[in-house]
Amino acid sequence: MTRPLILSTSPHLKKEPTQHPYTVYDFGRPSVVTMAANPPYSTLHDGQSESDLELERVGSPASPGISVPSRASDTEMGLPETDGMTVHTQEPQIDAEAKRPGFDWDGSWVWEIGSVTLAVVGVVLLVAFLFKINNTPYTDWKYTVSPNTVVSIIMTITKAALLVSVSSCLGQLKWNLFQNPAPLYHMQVIDQASRGPWGSLEVLLRGIFGSRTGSLTYVGASLTVLALAVDPFAQQILTFPPRSVPAQHAISYTPTSQQWYSKEGSDQSDVDTGLEPTLLVSIMSGLLGTHIPLPPLCTTSFCKYPEFVTLGMCSKCEDVTSRTKQECHAPELSLFMDTVAEPLRKIPTNCSYQTPNNFSFDFEEFDDQRLSGDNIIIGTNHWSLHPRVMDLALDTRIPTFDIQAPIASFVATNYTTTVTYAISNATVPPPKPSVAECAVYFCERRYEQSSYTPGDYQNSPPMPGVDTQQLVPTEPLEDPNFTSNRPVHFAAPDGSAALSSNSSYSVDLRTFGHLADTMMNLFNSTTELRGEVPTSTVLKLGTILRMDNLNRSLDSMSSSLTDTFRMDSLNDEVQGIAFQDETFIHVRWPWITLPVIVTLGSIALLLGTAIGSKHRKAVLWKCMVLPLLTSHFDATPESKIASVRRVDGMTEISKKMRAVMVHDEGPLTFKEK
Repeated sequence: MTRPLILSTSPHLKKEPTQHPYTVYDFGRPSVVTMAANPPYSTLHDGQSESDLELERVGSPASPGISVPSRASDTEMGLPETDGMTVHTQEPQIDAEAKRPGFDWDGSWVWEIGSVTLAVVGVVLLVAFLFKINNTPYTDWKYTVSPNTVVSIIMTITKAALLVSVSSCLGQLKWNLFQNPAPLYHMQVIDQASRGPWGSLEVLLRGIFGSRTGSLTYVGASLTVLALAVDPFAQQILTFPPRSVPAQHAISYTPTSQQWYSKEGSDQSDVDTGLEPTLLVSIMSGLLGTHIPLPPLCTTSFCKYPEFVTLGMCSKCEDVTSRTKQECHAPELSLFMDTVAEPLRKIPTNCSYQTPNNFSFDFEEFDDQRLSGDNIIIGTNHWSLHPRVMDLALDTRIPTFDIQAPIASFVATNYTTTVTYAISNATVPPPKPSVAECAVYFCERRYEQSSYTPGDYQNSPPMPGVDTQQLVPTEPLEDPNFTSNRPVHFAAPDGSAALSSNSSYSVDLRTFGHLADTMMNLFNSTTELRGEVPTSTVLKLGTILRMDNLNRSLDSMSSSLTDTFRMDSLNDEVQGIAFQDETFIHVRWPWITLPVIVTLGSIALLLGTAIGSKHRKAVLWKCMVLPLLTSHFDATPESKIASVRRVDGMTEISKKMRAVMVHDEGPLTFKEK
């Protein structure tokens, strides 16, 4: 379409009579053409040169009564092509529908919604990633980067996305604030908060001291400051503790036994007891306290074993002093007593004792007897073991306590006392000695579930036992010489339940008989002290047993014999589980709370800011600086802020001024109130 031409002189030129106006119509719209003839103007307005001349575009209102169907050419319109003529063209107004403006991307919350969405996706990915790797072996991680690096990357992206939204919201809040009169300085404060943590910290501090910039502003400032701690929190999410896991191809078991049989020729020993040397050594090491409990086999650093039951030996001791009966009388003949006064010859120093289990023993004479004026002083330091004689070949077993068939039973007496007799107490019997009854017997021993760490005996003792059940022979022995290797079977007494579902226990007859003989010899011992000179029988065992707790010594002996039974070649193996240390990935979930809180806070801040901006019908300038550059500040005449050239001076004056943002058809204006 050919443009209509409008010729005009500049308003700065003086009007000359040689000008020729023409009116040209195009599509019903007239245009005025003004021509100027040569030579050039001789007179200029206000001393301007010819180069300052303007050609103005002049549009005439459309004439309602004139319509031209087509446009004539320049020649047809009679426009001479004259040198020195200046021609301006003007776009005609058309009736076509005006082009609609595109979507204002920057003037919407699209970018902020996108950034918050990215942050939410980052948090969701982080949680999913942590769920996937939690409690997994570190050896399963096959990637070059570490899990901490992945967490750091996700948190960095999430944090950056959150700060985009928070910064934009803080930037918009300063515009929303001035929809109503507010201190001018708040424009500076909130703008600084939108730029980083330092400005946000200033907003929070000013809020503490009374400066009110709006609750949403404090939320945004708090989120900006909290974002500084997101990275340290992210570094604390993952730990890599070692854990014990079942080991492959490791060995872990502990022996157990339901039977014991002597080996051929095993009764040939230097000590003629008839007992297999391994059992004799086991007895002595237990009594002497040198026995080391049988450890399970564990080829790794840590093993666990299930509960099991084994054939064993048990013991039991009770203090029966108070239940022991004492009968005393004066000796029939005593050279010492014949030398004292007649009333003192009736002192009852010969005593007989009977225990609750019908075990009897005598104590006839004190070791120390001497005169001191009219008094007789007697005393003793005596300790003895008296075994109960049983004919096991004839199956004459005497129960002790509730033990129906003990291998050996005995009484231990300890008599260490000094008594002074005078005529007044000449008929009073001496005090009773300490009396303890003991029994050793076959039993089944149950060991609880346990864990074992090789080399750590103090904190991890091998296989602690928790329960026992006595065993009795199930048939007559019928072999007084104990030379047969036939089995002697055991079972729980009638009316008692076995600890194991498979309670078929047995030992050979020779071991059964010789164990009783050996213990009777060992526990037949007496120790007397005269002038600190000890005397004893049978390997001086009496001296050794007296020096320690008898019950503890017998328990040690029983445990030692049990371990020997378990080490028999015919034993079984209880399989355990061997563990090895392996590094695992562990998620400490509380440390993820801060990123989640910052994310949720950013969503709330965006919603609050968007709703507030819509309610106030505010333009979404956010962090743009251009509106401030193009705005006008209408200050009162007494205000001197425009002439201040110091930062501190500008700050102080702005704190005292209140302003409101005015919207009208003209430029943006801040008006002092």
